[in-house]
Amino acid sequence: MRGIALDLDNTIVPWHTSLVTPGADAWIRDVLARGIGVCLITNNYSGGAAAASAQFDIPVIKGALKPSPWSFRGALRTLGVDGANAAIVGDQLFTDVLGGKLVGMRAVLVKPLSRSEFPTTRIVRFFERPMLAALQKRGLLKP
Repeated sequence: MRGIALDLDNTIVPWHTSLVTPGADAWIRDVLARGIGVCLITNNYSGGAAAASAQFDIPVIKGALKPSPWSFRGALRTLGVDGANAAIVGDQLFTDVLGGKLVGMRAVLVKPLSRSEFPTTRIVRFFERPMLAALQKRGLLKP
């Protein structure tokens, strides 16, 4: 793995905040210390994305319109890797995981940090739950 595209809201910061959790902070610093490139990718346009980017001196793709493949291709270009050598880490199946898979990335789905979310995200979660259950039942979702 040479590059990681990293979602922002509810992956490394609780939604509607810019405070990176201590665990995420330590993990990102460890990844960077190992020489693995990291790029934030978010549908968010706020200053929180810029603040998180500046905290680690890493690039950010704001207003990504995930799962649009163009934004994930942009992350791959920014990281200087192809999809086979990159992963997306995010909290949503239909935005983060799907977008990454569309460009050949590995995907790591994490539990959301907070129950507070953008209103449309709550709607998407309603459809996400049965899909996650089906994937788990088939053994395609690993803990």
